[in-house]
Amino acid sequence: MSKNSFLEKLLSNFSLSEEEYRQLTKLPSFSSIPKLDSSIEAIKCKKRLEEAKKNNEKVFVYGDYDTDGIMATTISILALRKFGLLAYGYIPSRYIDAYGITPENVEKIAKKGYKLILSVDNGVTAYQALEKAHELGIDVLIIDHHELGETLPINKGLIHPEVISYGEYAVSAGYLSFLFSVYLNEEVDPYLLTLGAVSTLSDMMPLKAYNREIVRLMENYLERDKYRQFTLLTEKSLIDSKTLQMEIIPKINAIGRVCKGVEINRLIQYFASNDIDNLRKTSEWMNDINRQRKFITKTGGATLNYDEKEPGIIAIGDFPEGLNGLLANKLLGDYSKPVCIFSESTINPEVLVGSIRSKAGYNVVSFLESTSVNLLSYGGHPGAAGVSIKKEDYESFKKEFLSSVSASTLLDEENEYIELEIEEATMENYEIYKSLSPYGNGWPEPRFLIKDLETKHFRYVGDRGLLSFVFPNKTRVFSFSLTKNDFGDAKKVDLIVSFDLNEYNGRFTPQLTAKKIKS
Repeated sequence: MSKNSFLEKLLSNFSLSEEEYRQLTKLPSFSSIPKLDSSIEAIKCKKRLEEAKKNNEKVFVYGDYDTDGIMATTISILALRKFGLLAYGYIPSRYIDAYGITPENVEKIAKKGYKLILSVDNGVTAYQALEKAHELGIDVLIIDHHELGETLPINKGLIHPEVISYGEYAVSAGYLSFLFSVYLNEEVDPYLLTLGAVSTLSDMMPLKAYNREIVRLMENYLERDKYRQFTLLTEKSLIDSKTLQMEIIPKINAIGRVCKGVEINRLIQYFASNDIDNLRKTSEWMNDINRQRKFITKTGGATLNYDEKEPGIIAIGDFPEGLNGLLANKLLGDYSKPVCIFSESTINPEVLVGSIRSKAGYNVVSFLESTSVNLLSYGGHPGAAGVSIKKEDYESFKKEFLSSVSASTLLDEENEYIELEIEEATMENYEIYKSLSPYGNGWPEPRFLIKDLETKHFRYVGDRGLLSFVFPNKTRVFSFSLTKNDFGDAKKVDLIVSFDLNEYNGRFTPQLTAKKIKS
């Protein structure tokens, strides 16, 4: 391997040897991803579906309202249809149905003549709903990845990472649904793999081993096949994991957060169809809903009342409950400590619905399992969970949350800044930086530090006067947040930046996105 000072800095940042770098950057292959072929649960699920096919049964796929649930639902419907079954799906409304399959909806499904339900991205703790299904003579298959309860619900097949002992790292429901589609139809469908990888990114699964591999494969397929379902949600011609994380996935999530009816089910048709007229209309609708989401989040976040000095952030907001998670994520990024945001339930004004987010080192589900406060409902992952409590219990919950956070030790995933020389901001070095992607949970994006920049050379654009200028080597520096006011009278500053790609009129050039000023 030829010497490159920039590459050496990256290898040092990630503590990688040259051989480890070669292994990480070799062409991705599906052969390196563990399969479900020997899983007893997958065998049970396929056997029940073969029975359904023989008896001309139709299958009802019951999903969830976030991106992972939408991807898992779409994958399952397309895979079941490919297998030769009549399959239909439903994405519940977080405002009408709440999370997970319910006894009431099981009764509605039974009235439509279904004898088989596939519950994806939910189901492992839906005891009452699955008991009702059993009473009504409906079999239930489950593909889920959420925390298991003390016992397993009634089922005819349960594909869950812990139940099937799948690998070292957590996986999304969409990832599991894709793997089952491969086992069911004995083929790897690139589009279904893409949906499974999108769910891996959306649920912030650790981007290591098989999770990293499926995302890298997805990037190749998106570049080759340019699926309209995704190209219509961005103006960029090159869609990678970062574009998905920062631009496209938030648009998908916005539907379930902003829309209070069952409009979210338009997304099943959007991701399961190639009707170009429908794709265009639905993508325009999604973009409009996302604009609404941005406005509500901006105005709602400004009204939150919390104490920045506390070990965690906890507050009650005056906005739709579906936006709790977005605001919690934003505040987690701003303060790097656990965040819990509540808002009033649209179904019962005496109930608060909350979202909790945290970095590694504080397990939000463990806290919810240990609190003495009576929880009306809860569920999620170590870093992200939902919870419902009575309004009268808020102060007690707040006290226990802050006490629990205070006793924890957060793990800082952010590496030290990599010093970057201006002349190193080249397309060649961007490609080296990109070769180690995707970046995310468990594999944090490296952040770079450019020292001693003279502010007299800075330029500003737009109504807000955002930082935007070009180095002599044609590399652009841009910021979505820094303005002239941030620099004051400083003659020189150190900027923390990320390495990005700028696209203009079909041409690509390296760009440094300025995040903040290093104090």
